[in-house]
Amino acid sequence: IFATINQTLDTKLAEEIFVSRCVTCHGAQGKGDGPGSLGLVPPPRNLSDAAWQATVTDEYLEKIIAYGGIAVGKSAGMPPNPDLMAKKEVVAALRAKVRSLAKP
Repeated sequence: IFATINQTLDTKLAEEIFVSRCVTCHGAQGKGDGPGSLGLVPPPRNLSDAAWQATVTDEYLEKIIAYGGIAVGKSAGMPPNPDLMAKKEVVAALRAKVRSLAKP
């Protein structure tokens, strides 16, 4: 029962983090069209692109969420989240959120 409670809390925290940190650039639907995306070069990744999602592993997504774009050879415009580096379950819940955005 504690595992279920913790998983629910991790998912809730991941949703809050997505809204407060990710939506700014990636947008509410993950399309890379958030209000902070204007003028960014390169533009934020369209997380809803199912074809792109099929090319990346869960490990890759979790690494970029925690360590930022530079950690995977991408733009420094994707910032690291050092406060999440020790919170593997929250990072996994954020990864699941990103996966849920995929649209064919």
